[in-house]
Amino acid sequence: MKRINGFTLIELMIVVAIVGIIAAIAYPSYRDSVMRAQRSDAMATLARLSAAQERYYTRQSPASFAADFRALLSDTSIPAGQTTIVSDEGYYNISLANTSCSQTVNSVTVYSCYSLTAQPVAGGPQADDSDCWRFVQTQIGKSAFDKSGSGNNSCW
Repeated sequence: MKRINGFTLIELMIVVAIVGIIAAIAYPSYRDSVMRAQRSDAMATLARLSAAQERYYTRQSPASFAADFRALLSDTSIPAGQTTIVSDEGYYNISLANTSCSQTVNSVTVYSCYSLTAQPVAGGPQADDSDCWRFVQTQIGKSAFDKSGSGNNSCW
């Protein structure tokens, strides 16, 4: 009698169960790792735009920050007054707010302020990132917030 090589149904089901358990454990860790890596899109874009704001500020007389992205980026293809753009890799919407203020930091009074805010694109891959949902960069520093609005500076 010839012996038939192969797997039994029980052996196959055991392998499928093991693969399912491994996938159930590995996928959430993988997803968290990907979201943490994609946060760098917000951080890099905010850093680049913040540096552009500082350059803009030093070139103005009287000193002031740019009120829209057309002025900030010196890009005539951007409509005048546009205060929202998409981040470099497309995971975040970046908004710009420029306000008059009177803030004194280290004995220096600043009369023009800006705020750059990065929030995930609706329906995008970062929309599920509840730990570091919003990043904010201003002329005096940076901060991050979770989805409920609580501060979470460990994101930076």
